Amino acid sequence: MNKDKGLSTTALVRYIRRLDEYEQWKRTVFIRDRFTCQVCGKRNGRKIIIEAHHLKDISKLVREYNITSVDEALQCAELWAISNGQTLCRTCHEQTDSFPKNFIKPVEKKGVKK
Repeated sequence: MNKDKGLSTTALVRYIRRLDEYEQWKRTVFIRDRFTCQVCGKRNGRKIIIEAHHLKDISKLVREYNITSVDEALQCAELWAISNGQTLCRTCHEQTDSFPKNFIKPVEKKGVKK
């Protein structure tokens, strides 16, 4: 039995995003897109950070294919399909429907108590 079997969708997606295979998928998407945002055309650099975006969200794929473990995720071809990814700058990525709204945590100012 896999130790990751029975995780919630959210926990499983977090686990998937930490895999070496996920990092390789991102690198391949970046290379294919020449490290350039596919929406606005900005390139990766000092002030521009690029991110790999799944056109069909990972959590939707996990639910659609009833993936319950990392082993099952690794076997899901659509999850790792380069055609399901695109390079976006942070600004354009934030505009997508699947961008997690709580991804950016507010910064507390020093000396200010809540």
